[in-house]
Amino acid sequence: MRTGEMNIAISVNSSYVRYAYVMLTSLFMNHQGSRLHIFALQTDLTREDKEYLKGLAERWGQEIEFCVPGMEQYMDMLPTTANWPKEIYYRLLVGEALPAQLRRLLYLDVDIIVNGPLQELYFMDLKDMEIAAADDTMIQGNFSEAQKNLLGEEVRYFNSGVILYDMDKVREKYTFDTYFQTARRADFMLTNPDQDLLNYVHAGRVLYLDNEKYNAFSQTIRYEGELSDVLEQLPPLIHFAGRKPWDYNGVRYDLEKLWWIYARETPFYIELMEEVFWNSFADDSYYTIMALLKENKELKEALEKSMQLCRKLCENH
Repeated sequence: MRTGEMNIAISVNSSYVRYAYVMLTSLFMNHQGSRLHIFALQTDLTREDKEYLKGLAERWGQEIEFCVPGMEQYMDMLPTTANWPKEIYYRLLVGEALPAQLRRLLYLDVDIIVNGPLQELYFMDLKDMEIAAADDTMIQGNFSEAQKNLLGEEVRYFNSGVILYDMDKVREKYTFDTYFQTARRADFMLTNPDQDLLNYVHAGRVLYLDNEKYNAFSQTIRYEGELSDVLEQLPPLIHFAGRKPWDYNGVRYDLEKLWWIYARETPFYIELMEEVFWNSFADDSYYTIMALLKENKELKEALEKSMQLCRKLCENH
């Protein structure tokens, strides 16, 4: 590690390598001349996966280190789903899995686009707090019963996609077992597993970031004009939480274009575009929509006949 560099951690598995590549491309493009050291927390990357990411870092004059977190003894008990794979828990292991000399660390989800320099965030005064994170405006006020039982209803809930760690404070007080025991006490009833645990464990020791700047949700951002003309006006950290730009789901929003602008700089661009294109052909929702339209037309006709009958009955009286 080099003096004055920024230490960035990501969690990634083999199926997400291409998306991590896009995120890192955006990070490197916006930090030319800066020194970055990337810690990739992973357990299943292939040799080819690592070569792709290492080659990317080297082309931009940066460093990447692959770290295997030790948590296998917990995995059978922790809740995971297709949307919540085991990699979500790796951010809870940074104090143990990463080098002891790290004093500060910025964790970023790989469904983020870095659209500007992050020095202001990384070197900010943490004001004696353990971590810094931004409000999760989509979940705040919409807690599940499990979240209410664990956190209460008045907690200020932050998103775990962007976390700035004071590593000394984290190592001093917490291990992964701290989070695991919290999960056990909650009978593993976790709605957003890593976020719920982080919010419970670090409650009262969080510096809250401006989420419109440092963890802006892509679906909520509005901009005027052509995207290519307003890039510098957009936040430096844009989070594609929820629906992903690389998935075909029949629902689009304007800022997905930003993700594709950075994807265009990667060797996976055509491959990613083709996946969306061909998946669109497999979308049979058209038939469902047409069936609903036909059903609505028939219902409308039936209602009109009923209204006509009612009017006749009223006229006879």
